[in-house]
Amino acid sequence: MDVLGVDDDGALARMAEGLLEVVIANNRYLMRAHPGVFPPLYQSGVRFRAEPWATMPPAQRNAARGPMHPDLHLGARQRDPVEQFTPYPVLLRRGWGDCAQLCAVRVAELREAGEEDAALRFYCRSQGEGSERRRWYHVEVRRGAAGGNEIEDPSRRLDF
Repeated sequence: MDVLGVDDDGALARMAEGLLEVVIANNRYLMRAHPGVFPPLYQSGVRFRAEPWATMPPAQRNAARGPMHPDLHLGARQRDPVEQFTPYPVLLRRGWGDCAQLCAVRVAELREAGEEDAALRFYCRSQGEGSERRRWYHVEVRRGAAGGNEIEDPSRRLDF
């Protein structure tokens, strides 16, 4: 998904949270539809890794972006750097996920185990202006009352 013109870090985090809730629902559906197929996240072998675009310097990241209407230049430019909202089977296949993807799996697991108030927790920091602006996001899991209301960070547990 391409979010254009959103300069407010809080608004962008809320949009990401909404998209991740869809991934959580997808993960829960798959866990219920295929019991025993998906190992618990912390026993799966999946590790933390930032998406490749996330470590690019702003100038390189901006240069990699295609035009506003990429269909005008199909195949002419490398793919725009985008945040992926990826379900658990993809993480298992490729062996890694970023903080948001790992948290979407963990929240799904907790909710499936009865911890319905488990939730995502977002952090956002930005630096610079204009095309040199750099944003950093991090997502953690806020355990519900059944989980002692603790903060859990799958990225740190899986080699952050």
